Amino acid sequence: LYPNLNASDPVWRALFRDVRFRRALSMAIDRTQINQVLYFGLASESNNTVVPESPLYRKPYQTQWAQHDRKAADRLLDEIGLKRGPDGVRRLSDGRPLEIIVETAGESTEQTDVLELIRENWKENGIKLFTKPSQRDLLRNRVYSGEALMTVWGGFENGLPNADTSPDELAPTSQVHLQWPKFGQHYETKGKAGEAPDIPEVIELLKLGDSWRTADKAGREKIWHRMLTLHAEQQFTIGVINNVQQPVVVSNALKNVPEKGLYNWEPGSFFGMYRPETFWFTDARRN
Repeated sequence: LYPNLNASDPVWRALFRDVRFRRALSMAIDRTQINQVLYFGLASESNNTVVPESPLYRKPYQTQWAQHDRKAADRLLDEIGLKRGPDGVRRLSDGRPLEIIVETAGESTEQTDVLELIRENWKENGIKLFTKPSQRDLLRNRVYSGEALMTVWGGFENGLPNADTSPDELAPTSQVHLQWPKFGQHYETKGKAGEAPDIPEVIELLKLGDSWRTADKAGREKIWHRMLTLHAEQQFTIGVINNVQQPVVVSNALKNVPEKGLYNWEPGSFFGMYRPETFWFTDARRN
């Protein structure tokens, strides 16, 4: 889930920038239920972070603020001042009901199924969730303009980085980052468009990303860990599950295909990292 820190609505913008609210939203999600109901328990319940196969993985990156704790979420929401109305729904500072519209690209029933379960979770904490399917280009334009409050999308594209992998995905370096599009646009245009980051932790992420380019091996690893720590603490994006099993059907006649592997665009272009040019058929005519 990507709360838009550059939302044009000033009340929602201020709320999304309150780390207590992002943490409450995360703790209000029952990831175990989602894993069991939709993924038969085969996925991993996790923040949006690196997977265990990465040399940079640490358990807290996966679990911090990601444990289902309805009471703790309620305490944070109360602390912010989001009081419940007679209908049980909390109210924003200007009196509007706390109704979050989560926009999707309309390309995946998996996403809408996940949102249906999150809707029931958040309802217990006095938060209403509405799903709004759209189209990819329209969705991005609404995020860029600040009209979209929150979106759902895949997590970090590369969940298997090492210290020498660029950490640009963790800092606001591109407008396509759904949680801070105007910060990313400001970086891409060298300040000619967008908005300059004004959140201390976001500014730190940018500085860390720039420092990574000139750091040695040990320095790069230290920078990566600091950036991953910031993401786990700040919940700029709210992860739900990762490491989803992806069955791939392979002919018995095709050899040299690994029985188990990583299936993702980055790294490896799905099969790319397993050198598909070395796959071969036992039937000579097919070779």
